[in-house]
Amino acid sequence: MTKRTHIRTIAMLLALVLGTAGTVSAQQQEVQYGKENISRDYCKGYKITINAEKECNSPIALYSCLFGEWELMDNTAISKGKAVFSKTVPAASKSDVSSLIPKGFYKIVATDTYVISDAGGEYSYDVEYGTSILLNQQTSVDLSMLRAKQTFEVLSSEENKVLFATTEMMNQQDGLPAALQAGVELNSSAPQSFYAQYLSLNKEIVDVMLSVSFRYSAIEPSVFHKVLSSVDFTDGRLCHSESFLFPLIQGYLLSDSRESASEIINEVDSILTRAARGGRYQCGLYAQWLYGIFDQTGDPYYEPVLLHIYDTYDRGWIPEDQERRIKRQMDRIRKLAPGAQIPELTAFDINGKQHSTNEIQTKYTILWFWDPDCDHCQEETPVLHDLYQKEADHLNFEVFAVEVNDDYDRWKAFSEKHGLSDWINLSTSMGETSVDYIEYFDIVTTPVILLIDNEKNHTIKARQTTLDEIVRLMK
Repeated sequence: MTKRTHIRTIAMLLALVLGTAGTVSAQQQEVQYGKENISRDYCKGYKITINAEKECNSPIALYSCLFGEWELMDNTAISKGKAVFSKTVPAASKSDVSSLIPKGFYKIVATDTYVISDAGGEYSYDVEYGTSILLNQQTSVDLSMLRAKQTFEVLSSEENKVLFATTEMMNQQDGLPAALQAGVELNSSAPQSFYAQYLSLNKEIVDVMLSVSFRYSAIEPSVFHKVLSSVDFTDGRLCHSESFLFPLIQGYLLSDSRESASEIINEVDSILTRAARGGRYQCGLYAQWLYGIFDQTGDPYYEPVLLHIYDTYDRGWIPEDQERRIKRQMDRIRKLAPGAQIPELTAFDINGKQHSTNEIQTKYTILWFWDPDCDHCQEETPVLHDLYQKEADHLNFEVFAVEVNDDYDRWKAFSEKHGLSDWINLSTSMGETSVDYIEYFDIVTTPVILLIDNEKNHTIKARQTTLDEIVRLMK
């Protein structure tokens, strides 16, 4: 079966980076959280002043960054040659990290409108340009808007002067590896600074991706863990950047080389338990991001991971407008999670004879819901049938296969072609079933596979995993 991934390509991120600059355990309900790093990770306010030409009327926007995604935070207009972004957190809120301003990367974008005239009339077009700034130790930054050059220049904040100079040098290099190397060298005098470590991490990740030709599935676990070992997941500033760390984690966890949900859960725990040392809010940021990665795939293969994040970690990360939806989603997943008991399932074979899962005497039952019109089913069903013929007696299992598309003719033709009559071969086109299979098992795409342990009251042992994993579990 094919996992669906919805990840941005490395190429898009390459363009972005050159354009801008206590004890912890993950056992169920046993995550211990450290103290919030308020002084390091959050600002109590900021003031960004932009000096511009008096006649300039360009609108200015301020964007914040979270896990590589930019979101509009504020906008303003130039008045008398100056634009100001300013925010102060009320004293009563200074202990509430959710109301503070995260330190990290921000982006200022100006939009200029130009008018050109020709024989056909006047035409206008917009040009956007901007610069990244880092709100870190200093929260007061002054910039000059150079409209003629369509760029900005940093006037105050030594840290942002270094950021600006580094970005300029990186933009002059030929290729991303050379650009990042130049950035690392330029910041070598302060190797412990956040920005220097940020550039070094990005360079290490790009070197890894180049070594595997940008194929996430080719990354060895030891290499992945080596990269992550140098990451401070308690540092909130990293979350508020577009570091290559995020597509690396996302691509690695969603790659087809991750062979089981338990393997993915272990990787998720290794990240979240380390982030938890930075406090509930910091852990929550990563929990929400990781949950979104798996949720957006819509693939049942990742449902055990979603359930694990939901059950194991503090749920303060769930947005209020998503609480009911996610709870319903978890209730549905829990019904089909390993350990859940299934009801008696019935359906009819090609001769009109009814079959029930309760009549099966083997140790295991493989439930196989498929559609003869589905390309993946056409490929995978004969593979499962071959496994059945070779290993059913040895591994003590039966296959309860149900065609769920009501396509009698295609089901009959495919079954006869591949000799499927030796297992329990059923179709919803032959009569009423005990449950609505599509609804009960949340069948969105086919095939759907479940391993049922008959000796444990017909409980689910695995769902939407590989045949290799099914065989391993039966052994």
